[in-house]
Amino acid sequence: MARHVRIATVALLDRGGPTVEANRERIAALIEQAAAEKPDIICLPETFLEQGVSFTDLAQVAEPIPGPTIDMVAGYAKKYGCYIICPLTAIHGDKYMNDSVLLDRRGQVVGIYSKIHPVVEGSEFRSLEKGMTPGTEARVFDTDFGRVGMQICFDIFWPETWQELKCNGAEIVFWSSAYDGGKHLSIHAWNNHFYVVSAVKSRRARIVDVMGEVLGVTGWADPVIARTVNLDVEVFHCDFNRSQIPLIRAKYGPDVKIRLWHEEDLFTLEAEREGLTVEEIIREFSLEPLHEYLDRNARLQDAWRRGWAIPDLTPPYVGRPQWE
Repeated sequence: MARHVRIATVALLDRGGPTVEANRERIAALIEQAAAEKPDIICLPETFLEQGVSFTDLAQVAEPIPGPTIDMVAGYAKKYGCYIICPLTAIHGDKYMNDSVLLDRRGQVVGIYSKIHPVVEGSEFRSLEKGMTPGTEARVFDTDFGRVGMQICFDIFWPETWQELKCNGAEIVFWSSAYDGGKHLSIHAWNNHFYVVSAVKSRRARIVDVMGEVLGVTGWADPVIARTVNLDVEVFHCDFNRSQIPLIRAKYGPDVKIRLWHEEDLFTLEAEREGLTVEEIIREFSLEPLHEYLDRNARLQDAWRRGWAIPDLTPPYVGRPQWE
């Protein structure tokens, strides 16, 4: 069954300041624009309060959770009935952390992610982002539409954290940042086959699908984009599965969206009909998702490599042609 989610995200277009209060007003205007798209969730850029603000100490821009900015954003979440991801420099006791805060449709805080990889400040390599303390855990949070993860800026260079989010069930990863990110975002989406959504202080926020294709991007003419995506989607290798494509098409037609990536020998299925799920299609046509197919191969490879007895790896499609 289609699990459609409406996602909105924004870019600051390198504008901001001169005060925290001015940035709070600027982000409020962007939230209003994004909310007009009637999204299920809005993502905001990394530490947007600090854009264009002159400060020497994190105490000058940091806030508690909840605090004035979280309270303001929570009001919009409640007003428009949508989730909002609100990043800021947060006070945690005697520490400062670069956080993304997930607010639900009632404006309640339901999750906090603390940036695991703050960037170094200065060539002496003695400080991280004016004294920021790194986070320790990349958690996945449940929403009423699916499971989401969060990453922030420099985290983009550590693929293992993104993979951890995938292993823990993330269907969408929201990346709040100071800069655009570019190809990296498509690479993480492709490698993990989840949606990636960026919100940036710079110009080009993106919504990227599970195969790394950019569905929308902001620019100087418009700092807001929104797209509807389907979370009931699965990726398959063509090996042993390709012969089933015409059979699926013959039975379901446009009720099942089939997309081929010919050069990569992969395809995706999305269920578009009420009451029909990709899981049901998998069972009906004895399909094997890509991650299960790779795991089955890996277990056979390990057995051969170690000289073990070959385990029973018989798939549900035994006897089906592999490449024809």
